[in-house]
Amino acid sequence: MQAWTALARWNARRAIRRAITGFVVVVLGSAALSVGAPRAAAAPVAPQTVPSAQSWMPGGSAFTVGERPRVHFARADLRTIADDLAAELEARIGRPVHAEPGVDAAPGDIVLRTGRVPDAPDTAEAYRISIAETLELQGADLPGVFYATRSVLQMLRRSGTIPGGTVTDWPQYRERSLMLDVGREFMPLDVLRAQIRRMGDLKLNVLHLHLSDSFGFRLASERRPEITAAQHYSKQDIRDLIDYAARNQVEIVPEVDFPGHMNGILAAYPELKLRSRDGTVSDAAVDLSDPRGYELMRDILEEFVPLFPGRYWHLGGDEFLLQGSRVATYDEFPQLGSYARATYGPQARPADVLLGLINWGADIVRAHGKRPRIWNDGLRVGEATLALAPDIVIDYWSKGGTQLEPLPFFGSARTPADLVAAGHDVRNATFAPTYYVTGGDIAKFNVPPMAAYELWDPTVFVDGTRLPPEQLAHHLGAGLLVWCDDPTAQTPQQISVSITMPLAVQAQLTWRGARAGGYAEFADRVAAVGLSAP
Repeated sequence: MQAWTALARWNARRAIRRAITGFVVVVLGSAALSVGAPRAAAAPVAPQTVPSAQSWMPGGSAFTVGERPRVHFARADLRTIADDLAAELEARIGRPVHAEPGVDAAPGDIVLRTGRVPDAPDTAEAYRISIAETLELQGADLPGVFYATRSVLQMLRRSGTIPGGTVTDWPQYRERSLMLDVGREFMPLDVLRAQIRRMGDLKLNVLHLHLSDSFGFRLASERRPEITAAQHYSKQDIRDLIDYAARNQVEIVPEVDFPGHMNGILAAYPELKLRSRDGTVSDAAVDLSDPRGYELMRDILEEFVPLFPGRYWHLGGDEFLLQGSRVATYDEFPQLGSYARATYGPQARPADVLLGLINWGADIVRAHGKRPRIWNDGLRVGEATLALAPDIVIDYWSKGGTQLEPLPFFGSARTPADLVAAGHDVRNATFAPTYYVTGGDIAKFNVPPMAAYELWDPTVFVDGTRLPPEQLAHHLGAGLLVWCDDPTAQTPQQISVSITMPLAVQAQLTWRGARAGGYAEFADRVAAVGLSAP
């Protein structure tokens, strides 16, 4: 956390320096032109990458890929990155490329090493590319080295020569993500692997898999085999996918949504579905007054949380009382209020059943050495008496309620600043700039990538607020969330094509933290570096 607090301050100071420098350059440049000063020779154009680099200093000899190029690596744990770079470069240039240990390089070779990156904040993802007769790639740690190789491959897309100079680069946000709703629409493993490769190329580092929803529970369960969907991932599938993601510096964050969006699970347990006072049955929500529901959810958590080695497990927690496009009230379910008072004390309110469940699930997740995450819409002002455990990460997408009902009569969501003050980290999952929805009523809110690029600011949350400077270290980042509300609207391959530009936009805004030129220029750069649909 100290490193990311320093990063936030470092980026703020850098923005001020940029503004001052830009003003001085404009003023002095105008003065020089007014007295007829000779125009200096144009500096070499910065190498093209997506996302664009934070810093480019031209100078020195250009780099040209050698006739028999080698990729040298200074540490044994860089071998995998070196092997992958050699294989991809060989495919690009059509000549053999070999990876070998050591740093004794000849002109036309590439060297991979690790070490403190000068003029960059303290993050493992920072890197520097020194471009001369040899190409020196230095990362603060393995992630930085990997990202440097992604930039080099993009630079070499059009030509085997890169102009001399130095690229220094680092991320603005620590999380740059893609979420895929495989619970509603199953996506084959080859599609997931292709997305992971593209994420690596774009320096996106979190793949959030929404593994259970309306049309299926997508993990093969041994404890509760009756909940497994016909289309699912075996445990070995998941292990292989995790390894593949790690090779591309992508962490997988699994989500099994409780206590709503449980259609795929509750189809096997109709007796556990939530029923209202008038007898209306919810196919999506589990009855939190029934102990058998907790037994079911515990079995799922205890079986699958250990399967994923990453830092997080997402518990969901959203849209518990969603009935179609209407959000019901707790008054419609008197058993929930009775359970809350019996469990949490006479002062408890019905909404405490949701916060109590989240804290209960968080305890299980924490016992497996992971940090819990949830969506924010169930955290409304003054609705519950329980406090949420402060280590829970909040994905902040809604002002309260649902996509269709952003300001329900029963209260608005707690603000991001309020949640940070209570100890939480937050991710900006603002509806709708970060959303891509296939079909259904919500698809009409999809923001065109040009508008997202030109207008959206990751510092602005869905309620229109920003975190104050002293809280910025708790802003994890943002990304693209793909929701398959209508799984018949597009095939997984069509989705991959459709999200090409939205994903590139999110990569630019979360890595660089700002635009780099207009949208037309950005789209040309995406095409130039070869970031088409996988």
